[in-house]
Amino acid sequence: MHDLRFALRQLMKNPGFTAVAVLTLALGIGATTAIFSVVYGVLISPYPYERPGEIWMPGLRTASSNQRMRPYRREEYREMAKLPAFSQVMATSPDDMLLTGAFAPEMLRTVRITGNAAGFIGVPPVIGRMIGPSDILPNGEPEPVAVLSFRLWQRLFGGRPDALGRTLRLNDRIYTVIGVMPPRFGWWTSDGLWLPLGLGPGDPRGVMPIARLHPGVTAAVAEQQLHGLQVQWAKENPAGFPREEFTSLLTNYLEITVASGEMERSLRLLFGAVAFLLLIACANVANLQLARGSSRAREMAVRLSLGAQRRWLVRQLLTESVLLSGVGGALGLVFAFVITRLMVALMPGFYVPNEARIEVNGSVLLFCAGISVLTGILFGLMPALQSSRPDLTDALKDEGRGSSAAAGGKIRAALVVMEVALSVVLLVSAGMTVRGFIALQQVDLGFQPEHVFVANLPLPPNRYDTWEKRNRFAAELLERAQNLSGVSAASIGNGGLPFGGPQSGYAIGGQAAPEAQRILVQLAGADYLKTVGIPLRRGRMFTAREVDDASRVGVINEAAAKLWPAGEDPVGRILHLDEMGRTNPGVRMPTNPSPEITIVGVFADTQNDGLRNESRPAVLLPYTLAAPPGRTLAVRAQGDPGPLMNALRAQVREMDPEQPLRGPGTLSEAVADQSVQPRFAMSLFSLFAGFGLALAMAGIYSVLSYLVARRIREIGVRMALGAGQGDILGMFMKQGGRLVGVGLVVGLLASLAVARLLANQLDLFQVPQFDPVSFGVVALILALIAAAACYVPARRATRVDPMVALRAE
Repeated sequence: MHDLRFALRQLMKNPGFTAVAVLTLALGIGATTAIFSVVYGVLISPYPYERPGEIWMPGLRTASSNQRMRPYRREEYREMAKLPAFSQVMATSPDDMLLTGAFAPEMLRTVRITGNAAGFIGVPPVIGRMIGPSDILPNGEPEPVAVLSFRLWQRLFGGRPDALGRTLRLNDRIYTVIGVMPPRFGWWTSDGLWLPLGLGPGDPRGVMPIARLHPGVTAAVAEQQLHGLQVQWAKENPAGFPREEFTSLLTNYLEITVASGEMERSLRLLFGAVAFLLLIACANVANLQLARGSSRAREMAVRLSLGAQRRWLVRQLLTESVLLSGVGGALGLVFAFVITRLMVALMPGFYVPNEARIEVNGSVLLFCAGISVLTGILFGLMPALQSSRPDLTDALKDEGRGSSAAAGGKIRAALVVMEVALSVVLLVSAGMTVRGFIALQQVDLGFQPEHVFVANLPLPPNRYDTWEKRNRFAAELLERAQNLSGVSAASIGNGGLPFGGPQSGYAIGGQAAPEAQRILVQLAGADYLKTVGIPLRRGRMFTAREVDDASRVGVINEAAAKLWPAGEDPVGRILHLDEMGRTNPGVRMPTNPSPEITIVGVFADTQNDGLRNESRPAVLLPYTLAAPPGRTLAVRAQGDPGPLMNALRAQVREMDPEQPLRGPGTLSEAVADQSVQPRFAMSLFSLFAGFGLALAMAGIYSVLSYLVARRIREIGVRMALGAGQGDILGMFMKQGGRLVGVGLVVGLLASLAVARLLANQLDLFQVPQFDPVSFGVVALILALIAAAACYVPARRATRVDPMVALRAE
């Protein structure tokens, strides 16, 4: 306590030093705490479920694929639940259902769960109860009951407790509300509801099982038991399993989070970036401490002469450092709130689990406290050791203050070099992310998204239950859209326009492709290429008559055309599509579907697999060949598409007052969504690099300012002996330039390794691992700013009055 009180008095006696050090530490600790709050909420503890690290997802692996999540038949789920290795097995089946009746028509996300979900998940409801075994009848059929998400409860019922017992009309069937889940509960949806999952044999839709192991049973043992079942199922249902040899696997639930891919890599790299920023802050404050320690050399010498032990001095100085970092950590916590909110605003929502909550909670506070103490020891230990061993004879002389100026000079110079090198690494990383983002914006999409909007129409399967009804609705809607004033073209098809879509195995000339190679299948109208702005390379587009007649024709992109042998024109050839010859749950097919498609044209490649991947082979078919439960309408406007959106809503209401419309949204917005994650990484890397550069330049400035202050007498002597202002300016500029030059070289060399890691982890588009533009710009910016940081104290040195400097102290 004595050390603590003395440390507080010392810091209060030096308010300038204390303020600069506290602000520097607040910046480093605050940024580190903010990143940790995101890492904790998204990666470490994203789920509120009971022991989520003990939940396992069954799947299988082949030489060419890794199906960590896959659907199983209901009878397979029941057999899986009997395995001795599993203590509990729960199943989930997501779906969309139409809400009508007392509420505006809306397609809701509904998630069916088995009766043991309450005990398996372990999250109690806010009011009412969760789905239980009693909600499944003895014959396997589910009771018509529903549990609401917290957000849906607020939206439909205003958060009133009397929602219990109220009814909802879903797909023309009445369901009774029995419970409401807490805000953080988001099992497969955060704005939908949960229904009991029936296990009767009549429902062909697959279910997603998850399991908990019996105590003492390893995942390897459970995989062996599961594999025996899967081999048996593959013989009974060969269409549901890979043709090639497979192995069974269990994947931990924490590894299936939506943040386990690109977002996880980005957060880990950003955490490394703020670690560099914190090191720069520590080096900066350590430099200040060393400078302050030099001025206290006489004090330390007197203490040692009067009998103080060196370890007492080290303890005292470390107490001052930890107190300083504690105050910096407290202020950094406020800074962390701001940075965390900024990160949440920039973070793409679809990369974060529904259940994740990014906030400064108890764990984050504990981390902030721990990092503050560790930081205090890190930057305080070296100055404490240096200051606690002064040269007693030299320090106790009358001129000791002047002669101690060189104490710790090499250490201070090394710290400045480290600060510059670390800031170079951060700047190069930021430069690469900026270059990668710019490259994404310059990608040739292959289509023209301007003035195009898209709208999704999820058709209620119970009212549009046949192939004819679904296609009749699509044809009428397309005709109405084409006749709207201001529309230049319109097309209708399936989801995935223009990105993604369902995939199918295929065969060319009777030769089946490897199972891992699949082709994108997109359904569209005759004006699709005109609507989206894709050029036709050769052949022709299928006609409106062929669409009406459901003719088995198609056009392929240039990537698919390369699947044929070199020199062979695919136009006029037959393409065998596996998915067009089989029935799929929810998809209605015409009578006697055939997998044989005649290719009539080839269109230009487009970015159909994101902006950073090459175009995938794709085939475009008349939308009448298959009728999925949802349709996507694309409309090209002659000008601003905004007014057309309301007109389209009116047309849909005229056709079917209970038909919901999702969206609409512009195609340009869909393209922008593809670069949300790179924008997030670029913004934060740039922010932290800017902080690091500011701290490094502050370090250079403080060191040179200290040298000027300690060498006032020397400067006076030099000027009295004839040195000019230019000589004094050049002396200090050279001294600062040497430190910056060495740090720049070290930083550029280290950046080569970091750039390789960054390029591999973030998959930056078309940016080489060694980007001369990024390296050159960083070197130029750093040199200019460092020159300014060196010039100010050097210029002050030239204004020293020799007469004043030579007076006795």
